[in-house]
Amino acid sequence: MAWTAHARIKSSTGFPDAYKDTPFFKSDRFLGAAWKAMPADYSRDTLGWRVLDLLDDMANWGRAKYVIGEVDIFKIFSDYELFGAMNINYMKMNEVPNYKNGWQPVLDVLRSGSFFVTTGEVLIPACSFSGKESGERLSRTDLSKVAFKVDLEWTYPLSHMEIVSGDGSHVFRERIDLSDTTQFGKSSLERTVDLSGRKWARIEILDIAKNGAFTQPVWTH
Repeated sequence: MAWTAHARIKSSTGFPDAYKDTPFFKSDRFLGAAWKAMPADYSRDTLGWRVLDLLDDMANWGRAKYVIGEVDIFKIFSDYELFGAMNINYMKMNEVPNYKNGWQPVLDVLRSGSFFVTTGEVLIPACSFSGKESGERLSRTDLSKVAFKVDLEWTYPLSHMEIVSGDGSHVFRERIDLSDTTQFGKSSLERTVDLSGRKWARIEILDIAKNGAFTQPVWTH
């Protein structure tokens, strides 16, 4: 499995855009890209929009591509606090794979899009659009009345959630205010959303410190 590290910056400036039509990018062995919370501008509503925008662009390109959370580890010393600064990928699996049996179960889940990415302070135990979770496809569904359900857990009070969707050309955002939450909470939210004409949908959640989490797209075609 391969993906574009540091997409659209550093040595990956202009990529994966420049090779999006190549056979290797179209392959299901090419996951998509990797996300870090950069750029970091606290005057904006979110962090890491560089790759979140790319996730939306890839979905609009019509390819089932996904974004994995990454972290740079240049040196490791015994007194380093690593985990607090890492982005985490939570994969939906029936059991923890046995290391000696290889990476295939992990690769299968990543390839299917059945995971969410978080900075650690916000968790998404469940999220579905008319019963379909990230990486899955809606079929024979009235997209004007999609039943959206999400379970959330968090450390700091939340700020907002956005339902992000696209029609193959444009990106749409529906913002849901969550500023009435307090610290160390959990909650479930259900509502009907209109995805008429949309080809995919996903969510982002941010807390008051700009920590956050996002799901991979659910496909509607």
